[in-house]
Amino acid sequence: LEGYRFKNGQLPKSVGKLILLKLLSIKDSLVKELPVSVCKLPYLQSLNLQVDSFIKLPNFIHKMRTLRHLYLPRRSSIIGGENLKLDGLNELETLIEFDSSQGDITNLLHMQKLRVLDGRIWDEESLSMIVDRILNHQDQFRDIKLLIQETCNVNQEKDGSTLLRRLLMCRSLSFLDLQCPVSKLPAYEVQLYQNVIILKLSNSRIEEDPMEILEKLPMLRNLHLWRDAYVGREIVCRATGFPQLRGLLLEGLPNLVEWRVEKGAMPNLFYLRINECSKLEMIPEGLKFITTLRELFILGMREEFEKRVRVVDGEEGEDYHKIKHIPSIFIGKIVRSK
Repeated sequence: LEGYRFKNGQLPKSVGKLILLKLLSIKDSLVKELPVSVCKLPYLQSLNLQVDSFIKLPNFIHKMRTLRHLYLPRRSSIIGGENLKLDGLNELETLIEFDSSQGDITNLLHMQKLRVLDGRIWDEESLSMIVDRILNHQDQFRDIKLLIQETCNVNQEKDGSTLLRRLLMCRSLSFLDLQCPVSKLPAYEVQLYQNVIILKLSNSRIEEDPMEILEKLPMLRNLHLWRDAYVGREIVCRATGFPQLRGLLLEGLPNLVEWRVEKGAMPNLFYLRINECSKLEMIPEGLKFITTLRELFILGMREEFEKRVRVVDGEEGEDYHKIKHIPSIFIGKIVRSK
């Protein structure tokens, strides 16, 4: 039942009479409250609650013992004001949109069959428990995607290793969105960053050039540095660095003055966006060597920067030669990232 607009936002209670149902999805539908009857379906294995609006949930999902795949909504509240209970879901293999501020993290520690986890973590205690669970059961987990909120202290140390370093030792970690301060990125080692495909950093306030570490990540395909992720003046993308990178976003880096790209760096880059880097002086010369680059967005930059890459009345700006091979170029107003 995806993409439906139910009358008054009410899912028919009669859905609960479909006792042989194994899969129910109300993704992108307008449903304001989930009927308790859904939680009584005895054979349900997959439940997708990712509606496009706010939804109230009865705290009975934990009684759905046959559930294997659970997609929680992005915006919800539990009827009665309690935290979401997930204890007893011993068959669960996939858990999407778990939020540590709304659910009991200890419930996850007892899910012996959990393979795929997508979660939002607000505190270091919750993150530490998840990381310990994954590290102690590396072969159990297949895909981990985590968003770490600004209230979480990833610099906390345990047994001489920071929480962030321990997190990066998780082989199944494929997506990491760090929105918290990072005192220093752990240096690249074979056992770190192994399968990180998408990395987003914001509010990290890293002082040393992060590219020296990140360019070595063997699987990295998308990198976002935004909202004070880096507070230094210069970044360098070295030759042979970022071998798999397809997308790069630099946004809200107020101290960045110089960006250098060596020939051979980012050989597979397809998409580049530069947004609100107010002190960046010019486009790097090395972009002209990246023949795979197809889309370039320059947004919210200084007028002087824009003039260098524009063509006005047939006259090319002094940096236009660096980007003229790119098929799609957009230069314009500020676009905020979500």
